[in-house]
Amino acid sequence: MRRRAAVGIALAVLMVVGGFGALTVSAPARAASAVHVDTSSTLSVTAEPGYLFNPNNLVMMPTNTTITVTFTDNDAVDHTFTIIGREGWVVPNSYSSSQLDAVAFGSPTNLFNANATAIGGSDPQVTGTFTSPGVGWYEFVCTEPGHFQSGMYGYIAFGENLPGNLTVVAPDTDPGPAVFIIVGTIVSLVVIALVLGFVVGRRRGSTYEMPPQRLGYPEPEPVAASPAAAFSDEPRG
Repeated sequence: MRRRAAVGIALAVLMVVGGFGALTVSAPARAASAVHVDTSSTLSVTAEPGYLFNPNNLVMMPTNTTITVTFTDNDAVDHTFTIIGREGWVVPNSYSSSQLDAVAFGSPTNLFNANATAIGGSDPQVTGTFTSPGVGWYEFVCTEPGHFQSGMYGYIAFGENLPGNLTVVAPDTDPGPAVFIIVGTIVSLVVIALVLGFVVGRRRGSTYEMPPQRLGYPEPEPVAASPAAAFSDEPRG
């Protein structure tokens, strides 16, 4: 009985761990959007759910030209599309929202800024223009509190490609291994508790098993005495 119980528990744990492993493998990280080449004087950028600009890498934009921008918010929260006015400069990841505002709206002034409201708001799509600078690249960000820190940024290059070391690391919106580990552990403990409860319950049930007559079965007949029982062990007189 003990061996069967141990085998049952081991199989239950293996099934749970195997299912947890399958869930973990099937949850790849979300990739950053690809480089977008645009030599026209119009630019369309969308704020997507998960703190992502689409596209978030723009190259070969025309220089010294009036650029028309259409910024669309496809998310349930407000976003901005703000091109920082410092050429060839990457905003440090450690910047707080107040520091980001200081560089986005300080000196030198930003190249462009658009504020769009969430889906269903008053301005989910806004249009504006700006004059593109000479050859160079710039970073654009969302200045809503916490959005840049969550990975909402990108780069735009005028008259050139971006340097090879500039990449946008998109945030991973999947639950991640930690969640699966917690869930897998909880499920494993529940399965083990159920198996142990079943084994202990069966043992206690056998100890306090009801007699047959209590279950509706006829009471067993008394066993007749054997012939040997007729002889007395007392000494004869």
